[in-house]
Amino acid sequence: MNLSQLIDRHKRYYERVEKKNFDKARRYYRGDFYISRNDTNLSDGAIPSFLCSKNMIYAIADTAVSALLGPNPKVAANPRNRESQEVIPLVNGLMEYVFDANKMRRRAATALIDAVLCKRGIFKTGWNAVEDRPLVRVLEPGAVFFDQTVRDPDDIRYWLEAAVIPYTEFQRRVKSGAYRSSKMEDIVPDRYPKWITDTYKNTDSAQLRDAFEWVTVWEYYDREANKVTHYVRQADAVVFEQELDYVPYSMFSLNQSAVDCLGLSEVQLVLNQQETINDLLTHMKQIVYLMIPRILFNSELITEEDLNKAVEAATGSFVPISPTNAEGLRTLSTLFYEMPIPQVPVGVENFIARQEGDAAFISALAEAARGQVAGARTATEMAIIDAQMRTRLATREGHINGALEDVAEKCFYLSKKYMKEPKLVQVSGHEGWSEVSLGDIHDVDVNFSMVSYNPIRQNPSVLSETLLKMFPILVQDPNINKRILLEELVTGVGLSTKLLIPREELEQQEAMAQQMMMAQMMGAMGGAPGGAPGGLPGAPGGAPGAPPGAPSEVPATETAEAAMQNVPSEVMEAMGPSPVPVA
Repeated sequence: MNLSQLIDRHKRYYERVEKKNFDKARRYYRGDFYISRNDTNLSDGAIPSFLCSKNMIYAIADTAVSALLGPNPKVAANPRNRESQEVIPLVNGLMEYVFDANKMRRRAATALIDAVLCKRGIFKTGWNAVEDRPLVRVLEPGAVFFDQTVRDPDDIRYWLEAAVIPYTEFQRRVKSGAYRSSKMEDIVPDRYPKWITDTYKNTDSAQLRDAFEWVTVWEYYDREANKVTHYVRQADAVVFEQELDYVPYSMFSLNQSAVDCLGLSEVQLVLNQQETINDLLTHMKQIVYLMIPRILFNSELITEEDLNKAVEAATGSFVPISPTNAEGLRTLSTLFYEMPIPQVPVGVENFIARQEGDAAFISALAEAARGQVAGARTATEMAIIDAQMRTRLATREGHINGALEDVAEKCFYLSKKYMKEPKLVQVSGHEGWSEVSLGDIHDVDVNFSMVSYNPIRQNPSVLSETLLKMFPILVQDPNINKRILLEELVTGVGLSTKLLIPREELEQQEAMAQQMMMAQMMGAMGGAPGGAPGGLPGAPGGAPGAPPGAPSEVPATETAEAAMQNVPSEVMEAMGPSPVPVA
């Protein structure tokens, strides 16, 4: 099968099966539940539109972003050999720089909303030669096709992307020699393809992109043939072809479809409940408007013009009228009638609550969106309630974390291959900035894992309450590193690690204290020949009664004890417990 036929098959499937559902979910997310809605101004006295809605789709997508993504996605490097372990802080600093430069929080949120509404989110990782760093982009789910015969993204045999680029960029690639073909003259600029974008972007108010000229280049990544091809379909021309180095795509879905790797959107599972709720709210709105009091009058006894005069007249003024039946006006009860007021059926409100409950039963994100914590009196209880909710969301969080880890691995691979200039990065636990060059990471072999974020577990109140209970036990345990425990305490409550004295400075202080102690010991021992410290009872340099120059019989432990007694107390406090056992 050639590329043109493969493109036709994927386009037909997308337009027939997925595009309508994608457009509908995005339209509901924006709140456009009704295609034609003619709202009027209530102050003009016109009949208002009775259309009403409750946007559950936006609440689900917004909850996904806040519950599954932290404030700043981070990855941690894991060494695969001993040699790579020494440069892990530099690798972590480099990846933090790459994620910050690519605004990964914003891009990850965009991809996550795509996965909520359109089944899947797709990252594409490349290299920015101008800025000398990896470049991460979020692609339109409808513009990327792939092998649908497999059930896991890692088993996909080929990828096919409709990359729409400006015609000026296409010409630049031709002039630079990147694109070559004998059919280059047949390639002409065209409009932006409408089948990629949704209905909202194809409206008259969003036609600004047609002011530019575009060329659609199909990028085909064949993993079996280990080849990448750029193909322009309008001229049936292959403009670029080379050996496949890596697959730039990182795709994830929040839910499995149980058939293939296209994914499943839980928003599309609750669209029926969304439509039912909107219909019932529309009926309730109409009933509420009918509950506004209205007064009926007998037009045979008085005209509407006379009633308007009476209503508009000043207080206490006389209003002339021309009744058709003067005797009938003497009794006002025969002139006006009370209009029946409808009541809101109780079953409607109950059914709306039932539909919202069904949506929460289907979608964990809908349940998280409508859930409100009640009865939590302490931070620990809050953490327990949060843990129950996050247990149901754990699989979805793992899927997006896996995609971000794959993005990090591709970024690090490209950095090892193409980075030219050294980068200044901030290394955790060190003051100032450190420089990372290609030589530092060229032979490093690592993989990456996401640094988990939990707004409840990492809440200062929860951490403080937990540490207050655990700190006495942890401090007394000889298996606990006191330094690391203190670092976790400082960072856990949101304080800066600059409060801690760097390890290098602590080591220097310990070395200076040891030197001071040794100097004091040597000074105390310097005036006594034979090695015995001055001030000991007996003859100088020996045992009591021994001739001068005789070897001392004082035990070594007593010598050390006497020397330690002459060391100043402040030096002893700086050094801590003595390593010399005293009998």
